[in-house]
Amino acid sequence: MTEPTTTSSKSSGGTFWLTILAIALVFYFINESKNAGTSEQSQSINQEQSDTTAAIATDIAPRKFGDAQGPSAALQITFSRPIKTAAVNDLLVDPSGTVWAATEAGITSIQNDQVTNYSLAMGTFPFVQAQCLAHDGRQLWAGTLFGLCVMTENKRFISADVSSSLPSQMIWDLTVDGATLWAGTQNGAAFLDKTGTFITIDEHTTNSGLRHNWCKRIFRMDSWFVAAHDSGLSLWNTSFPAANPEWWKNIDHARAGLIRPVTGIAYDGKFLWISTPRGVMHLTTPVNRFFSDFVPNLVSYSRIHGLPADRINSIIHHKGALWIATNEGLARIKNDTIQLISPESGNFARKIRALASSGDLLWLGTDEAVQFINTAMVD
Repeated sequence: MTEPTTTSSKSSGGTFWLTILAIALVFYFINESKNAGTSEQSQSINQEQSDTTAAIATDIAPRKFGDAQGPSAALQITFSRPIKTAAVNDLLVDPSGTVWAATEAGITSIQNDQVTNYSLAMGTFPFVQAQCLAHDGRQLWAGTLFGLCVMTENKRFISADVSSSLPSQMIWDLTVDGATLWAGTQNGAAFLDKTGTFITIDEHTTNSGLRHNWCKRIFRMDSWFVAAHDSGLSLWNTSFPAANPEWWKNIDHARAGLIRPVTGIAYDGKFLWISTPRGVMHLTTPVNRFFSDFVPNLVSYSRIHGLPADRINSIIHHKGALWIATNEGLARIKNDTIQLISPESGNFARKIRALASSGDLLWLGTDEAVQFINTAMVD
């Protein structure tokens, strides 16, 4: 009688512990399921926060630009017949209305229907290529990667005597302020003084006001000289001595997010604009407040904002708008709207390398030609 009772008791005890174990397993799996859900939710929240942060980091435009993909934003106009040239590095329209192109083969001039080429092979240009152009009201200057040239009265280009006073014979850019010629070279910038000698502006003579000697692009606006170089941008108020670094403002490329190399500089009468291989950048401090409230804050506009491409080759201000040259065509920024310019008729080369303007005409230099559009037709 006692043995069956003992067996029954053991059996009941085993069933009890099996039940407890089963309940524990059920609670374990329920708890794991909750933890997995919480983990997924946490991961989802973290992902959303990451996406939001990324959106904030990239969407840095200070104002809403119009959608360039909309039908009202795309403008179709007539492009002129292209005039064949070598790849164009720079364009200039002189006071007489003649268009000059600095190309990889020398110089090309266009006056009405007359096209003239100047080259080393023809004996009318001293070097194999031309990089940049400037006209001081009296003479036409051409910068090359081998020295400075000037056009003579008999319509030939010769190596300029004053070239020897430049800090380097590798000339990347030229500009003119009134009658003063400025040059940006591989080893500093310089301006031509009244004695016919270039005065060098470099790291040494400015006591590091100019942060880098390689001046890829130079620009003059109001009382400011701007140099784009390998460390960013340096701006000098020319009303004061260049040797005093207190009269310089600098924008460091790493801190400000400035993409190198700068391909062009434009001034709209209030703000400075910069073209780069990754879009157009806008300096948010107005030029007239450089001394009082200068903040090196740059805002970027690129393809995601409506430009035809990220790489910008040239930028100019013309007729109240900014004109943008890219490898994928032409665009205009006006009244907070980016507008793509496409040909209604005529041949069109997408890879635009240089821009110049005169009157209503905007001249385009491409990798194989020069042509123009009438900007009066755009509006």
